[in-house]
Amino acid sequence: MKEQEIIEMQRLIDEGVRRAQIRLLQRAQAANQSLVVCRGGKILELVPEVEQVFQDCNVGDPLARRKQR
Repeated sequence: MKEQEIIEMQRLIDEGVRRAQIRLLQRAQAANQSLVVCRGGKILELVPEVEQVFQDCNVGDPLARRKQR
């Protein structure tokens, strides 16, 4: 596999994960519930709000972190 193909596959995987996270937060919001997640080795409780869904959409994206360096 070429490096460009690997990068594209990783981008698609990351995009799918972000979409799943957003859907999970939206479901929790609709059910008036919070989520408990582990980020960076710390346990956090997320209370879904519309703004938070969009803030969290790049969390955990290795490609986004790579672009910042």
